[in-house]
Amino acid sequence: MPVHSPAPAPTLVRIPPVAQELTGSWIRRTAAAYGLPVQDLLRGILCGPHRVQVTGTPGTGRELFLNAPARRALARFTDLPLSRLTGLLPGLAATHGQLVDDEVPRAMWSVSCEAWVGACLRCTGRAWRPEQPVLVYPGAAGQVCRRHRRWLLAHAGKPAGIPLQTLPEILAAHRHHVTLVRTHPRGEDVVALAAAVVWSWQVQGWRSETVWQDRVRRLAAVTGSMLTAVVPHALVSYPETIAVARLLGAPRWQQRLRETASAEGAGSATELLLREISRRAGRPWLADWLIAYARTRPRTAAQTDPLHRWLRRLTTTDGAESDGLWTVHRTAVRPTKYSDRVGFLTDRRPRSICEEAGAAFLTGGWEPVPSPRPGPAPCP
Repeated sequence: MPVHSPAPAPTLVRIPPVAQELTGSWIRRTAAAYGLPVQDLLRGILCGPHRVQVTGTPGTGRELFLNAPARRALARFTDLPLSRLTGLLPGLAATHGQLVDDEVPRAMWSVSCEAWVGACLRCTGRAWRPEQPVLVYPGAAGQVCRRHRRWLLAHAGKPAGIPLQTLPEILAAHRHHVTLVRTHPRGEDVVALAAAVVWSWQVQGWRSETVWQDRVRRLAAVTGSMLTAVVPHALVSYPETIAVARLLGAPRWQQRLRETASAEGAGSATELLLREISRRAGRPWLADWLIAYARTRPRTAAQTDPLHRWLRRLTTTDGAESDGLWTVHRTAVRPTKYSDRVGFLTDRRPRSICEEAGAAFLTGGWEPVPSPRPGPAPCP
C-alpha cells in the first residue's frame, strides 16, 4: 500500500505591528495575510477552554479592545511578551467600559477613544497594501512625518497627508513641539491651553490679519480645496499655538511674570506677557490690540479668557505650578470637531464646507488639543 506523507503544517505568517499601531489595524492586516475574514482569525486566536465572545464587527469601529484573557491569548499567538506587544500596540492596554474582564476571552470592536492617523506610506513601506491600512496613534506631536515632510491625516483606506514643502513654518513649529512635550512634564496640557488662547483670537476675526490668510492660500493650493474648507484646519494656527505654548511653559518667563506682578501689579504683568506673545507670534500690532480689547471687554468675558485666567492663577500661587494652572474653561476650549469650528470662522454654509474638506480628508487627523488623559485611554 502506498504510504501517504503527512500534510505539511500550516505556515505561520508573521505580520509585525507598526509602532503605535491600532490593535484593530494590525488584526486586519494579519487576517489579510492569512486570507481569512477578520472575525474568523480573531476567534481562532482567542480559542481555548472557554467560548470566545466577540462583540461588534470590524465595521463597528477601527479599534479592537480585549480583556485580560484575550490579551494573553494574542501574546501567545504572536510569540511575543505581552509587555512588548502593548509597547507596539498602545490600544491593547486600554479597557472598555462595556467589556467584562473575567475568565472568558472577550473582544469588542469599537470607535477609538483617541485620535488616529494613517501612517506615512513611505515610512511603513510594504505594510501599506490595498484594503490593508496602517492606522497609528500619533501621540503628542506625532502628526507630522518630518522625514517626508507631511502632516498626516485620518483616512482608513489610503495614505492621506498634506505636503509641507511650501509650509516650512509648520516643520519649524513641530521641532519645538516635540522638544516641549519631551522636556515639560505637562507639555500636552500646555499645548492644550495655548490652542485655546489662539482659538480665542481666531474667532475675533481680525481684519488686519495677513499671516493666517497667506497660510490658508498655501494650504488650499497643496490640497486643491476651497479657501473656506481649509480655514478651520488645525494646521492654519499651529505655529502660533506652539509659540504661545513655549512661552507659557517656560519657567524663566513664569518667574518673570510673577516678579512683575508682585512689584508693579497685574496690569504690568499682563502687558509684559502680551508684548512677548506679539513678538513671538510675529504680529507687531497684536499686543496693542489685545491690551485695548482687555480694557473694553465685559468682566464676564475676562473671567473665561484662557490667557487671563492662566496669568491670574500663575501670579496668585506661591511659585509652584498649581494643579489648575493648565485647566481650560469649557467655554474657551477650541472645538475639536471640524464642523463645530466652521461656523465661527467662515461665512459659508457649514455643510458645503465640510463636504469639500471631507473630500480632501481634511476633517480627520490629529488636533493640537490633547485629551485630558494621556495615551489611548479607556472608553466610557
